[in-house]
Amino acid sequence: MSDQQLIGLLEKYLQGHCTEDERTALESWYDNYRAVQTPDSSDAAPDLLQVYNDITDRLKKEGEWQEPAAAAVPKIKQRWWQVAAAVVLLLAGAGIWMLLPRADRQLALDTKEGVRKKVLLGDGTRVWLNVSSHLTYAANIGSGQREVYLEGEAFFEVAKKDQHPFVIHTTDLNVQVLGTRFNVKAYEGDGSIETTLVEGHVAVSRNGNSLVLAPGEKAILRKKTQVTSGMVMNGRIIDWGDVLLIVEKVTPNVSSQKVSELVWMDDRLEFKDKSFPELVRLMSRWYNRKIILTDTFPTDYRFKGTFKKETVIEALTALEVTADFNYTIKGDTVYIHH
Repeated sequence: MSDQQLIGLLEKYLQGHCTEDERTALESWYDNYRAVQTPDSSDAAPDLLQVYNDITDRLKKEGEWQEPAAAAVPKIKQRWWQVAAAVVLLLAGAGIWMLLPRADRQLALDTKEGVRKKVLLGDGTRVWLNVSSHLTYAANIGSGQREVYLEGEAFFEVAKKDQHPFVIHTTDLNVQVLGTRFNVKAYEGDGSIETTLVEGHVAVSRNGNSLVLAPGEKAILRKKTQVTSGMVMNGRIIDWGDVLLIVEKVTPNVSSQKVSELVWMDDRLEFKDKSFPELVRLMSRWYNRKIILTDTFPTDYRFKGTFKKETVIEALTALEVTADFNYTIKGDTVYIHH
């Protein structure tokens, strides 16, 4: 669909000139967009006029819009393609392509650094996305195969459907369930993939290897070169060829959500035994700030802490008490020095 077609279709809809197929396509898009943005909202008529007005209001502030004295739908004075581009971005942000058959459409959910989101999928599964995460799934997930693709971290409450197992794909590990509650952490660059089971049962698998977790267990997938002696204190190690699967007991009462793997859902940043590079990646995502290490730090610098309402500066100031470092700020970037 070209830019001209997109803006033309929106205008036709608002003026009541859409065909039945065009109206169905736009209303279907709006239903999915609203489910992504406000999953708990009640049913209501599509408010595409509000979406249209939001876009034009933004252009008015930029001085790129002139509204005629009388018009059912405002016309664009100049640079009309900006509204079309905004509509394209809106559609892409919701991950919906209106002209594709519903079974082939892919929806995408994203959270930026410092932002968390709760969403309801079409099959009834609830998902909490942590910061800097990306989730992709089919538009017909409520009636077909239930497979999603995750980059980042998310907590799932999976609606049980015995005939259609729910599968989460990450870069190196798959998680399959029938109905359960669990957390998956698969950030690029972290060097590991973690699955923490709250209730029910899940099977983690990779390249023909698989293992069923019990509630209160956490599975950590690491390359063999990343596992050192003494790293595993409370668990077992399973050899999966070029990688190791470390299975740990998290807590006898994991559903209390008091363990560090789950407290992010309560808007708390909690970490333990983190090196400086690991801590920087974690805090950069959490606070949406660029943090740069300007020096090499000793490997025995390990950190633990819990923060909720503290700013990144307040958190770093508190950590300064436990280790020999200082920081400077230039613009939006924090530089840490040894």
